[in-house]
Amino acid sequence: MTAPRVHGTPSVSVVVCAYTEQRWLDLTAAIDALRGQSRPPDQVVLVVDHNGALLRRARSAWQPEVEVLANQESRGLSGARNTGAAAASGALVAFLDDDATPEPDWLAHLTAPFADPRVVAVGGAAVPRWDDARPRWWPAEFDWVVGCSYLGMPAGGGEVRNVHGAAMAFRADVFADGTSFSPAVGRIGAAPTGCEETELCIRIRQGRPDARIVFEPRAVVHHRVTADRERFGYFARRTFAEGRSKATVARLVGARDALSTERSYVARTLPAGVVEGLAATVRRGDPAGAARAGAIAAGLLLTAAGYAVGRTDALLPRRAPDQGEDDFLPVRLLQLELTDPSPPAPAPAYQRARVLVRCEGRPVGATDVALVEGRISPQDETRIRAAFATPPAAPVIPPWDAAEPDVTVVIATHDRPRQLRRCLESLLTGRPDLRVVVVDNAPSTSATQDMVRRDYPTVTYVREDVAGLARAHNRGLRHVATPVVAFTDDDVVVDRDWVASLARHFRDDRVGCVTGLIWPAELETPGQAMIEAHGGFGKGFTTRTFHLNGRPDDPLFPYAAGTLGSGANMAFRTDVLRGLGGFDPALGAGSRGRGGDDLAAFVDVIESGCTLVYEPAAIVYHHHRREATDARAQALNYGVGLAAYLTRVVARRPSRLLTFARLAPLGALHLARTSSAAGTSRGTGQPSQLLLWQLLGIARGPFDYARSVREARHIGSGTP
Repeated sequence: MTAPRVHGTPSVSVVVCAYTEQRWLDLTAAIDALRGQSRPPDQVVLVVDHNGALLRRARSAWQPEVEVLANQESRGLSGARNTGAAAASGALVAFLDDDATPEPDWLAHLTAPFADPRVVAVGGAAVPRWDDARPRWWPAEFDWVVGCSYLGMPAGGGEVRNVHGAAMAFRADVFADGTSFSPAVGRIGAAPTGCEETELCIRIRQGRPDARIVFEPRAVVHHRVTADRERFGYFARRTFAEGRSKATVARLVGARDALSTERSYVARTLPAGVVEGLAATVRRGDPAGAARAGAIAAGLLLTAAGYAVGRTDALLPRRAPDQGEDDFLPVRLLQLELTDPSPPAPAPAYQRARVLVRCEGRPVGATDVALVEGRISPQDETRIRAAFATPPAAPVIPPWDAAEPDVTVVIATHDRPRQLRRCLESLLTGRPDLRVVVVDNAPSTSATQDMVRRDYPTVTYVREDVAGLARAHNRGLRHVATPVVAFTDDDVVVDRDWVASLARHFRDDRVGCVTGLIWPAELETPGQAMIEAHGGFGKGFTTRTFHLNGRPDDPLFPYAAGTLGSGANMAFRTDVLRGLGGFDPALGAGSRGRGGDDLAAFVDVIESGCTLVYEPAAIVYHHHRREATDARAQALNYGVGLAAYLTRVVARRPSRLLTFARLAPLGALHLARTSSAAGTSRGTGQPSQLLLWQLLGIARGPFDYARSVREARHIGSGTP
């Protein structure tokens, strides 16, 4: 495919890369469109990426008009492009995707900027051609997800850091000195990775500081977006993969250059998109506006998470190929009191134990230890006692007395009377006068009501027919007449000093909330061990206070997931919680928000000017879900709840998106680190598997929260 060149214009080779016969019609359209260019190419090279059937079919259809070559390098788009560049004879080398159809003047506009000798690369505009209608939730700021130009690029063209791969051109001498697309990045088959052209352009500029790379919006191609790429699942996978690809680029060329354009995009383009989307919903009643805002937030979080995972390179050592759930070793939970010389109780049939170390009742640390015939060896016991011989200075847990403010405990439950009975027994043993409110949330039978009223006459039974943990807590809050209200779940057993350890901090009028330590009640199954290894619920063994006037040395404060505590172990000054409107009914288990009601309440307390205290002496023992499928579902729900809560924060003050955008990489790294911080037992699999489920939940969270808000408005606020 050649044509006479206009005198003085450089020759142009167009390289098209293909890997699958499924795109044959798209590939045919691209080749036909090259034939119809107002400035015809001097050479067309089609590189087939390790697909013999496609190679034979293409040669039969187009040779010798088109030079059809097999990829001579490693499988993937980078290798295919390098093969095409090596075969190109033109002074300029243009690249066209096999599913992109150029307009007739595409090549003329794409090559025109090379009249400036400083220009080494030019990128054109890729317009999405959706198989179906463009999804209304899809933000234009994220059209790069489908390989297209996006909102935020210079509308009138101009100099840019890098070109985009669907349609671009380089001077051939760029490749003459051995410069090529790096095989460390770039798409391989259908894998949603990329950034090979970004890495190449950065490397070119690093070697040629005076070189110019420009965007020419008049050089237009129409990039097909198949139906499978219109779904949110693809959006989530692609944004996460982009983050990982960016991490690879950062390792290759340095983080400063790798993220230079992204900083402006995150600081300016994305916040403007969120504000526009929310305004469309609030002012014009367009629900898709909030969905677009949520997609922007989700895309940013997923990209940042992918970057964090890519930068850490490997979250955990890979599990041995032959290690399955049959290899799982249950872990016995033991306690060791430093002031008691007696050894911990034996654990027959167990090979491992996790030991909670206490000093005068107060937890001071934890350690894992191998068991010998079901017992901690004398050597290990001596080592443990020596390691915790000087615990952090802390007040001894005081006995309950009249100086403590009165407390009411609220327990929300749903069709789990057996677990509820176990929780109530731990609460009321030795404290029969403790005020307790049980909220039966959307029950399917009367079993819970019958059990509570028959066996626990001093316990207040309340029914809340609308499902949702936040609604249940708010219903219970209406029945609280004490200065302090504590909340726990029906699947926990409370420590004997739990109520006292929470209550004593409310002697300080500045304290609005106290949270405590959540320790596993058992680690008997791979699913339970996976949940505990995925960050667990423990927040350490040191009492900490959080307030706006004494910010901790943590840039994520107060928004980091779990840093302040968890909903299974929390207490509030009653009038403070009521003044804040209670818990958000659009959040929490049982709602579409699935969680985050506790996180939102913690942030509300701190931003109201009150102090939040984390007190590890206030211990509850949580029965994690037993099945591995339950662990994945819980991780998904945590992700949805986290993103829903953060969406609520942004919706209440859109300017916070700028803060979140700046902190997104740190937040993603925080998730990755907490996922891999705790050790696992054999046969548990990788906790990073749960991280991926949590990230999927994060991607869904903004959408689910928007739907949950609408449902909450329809049903009623549910506030106390």
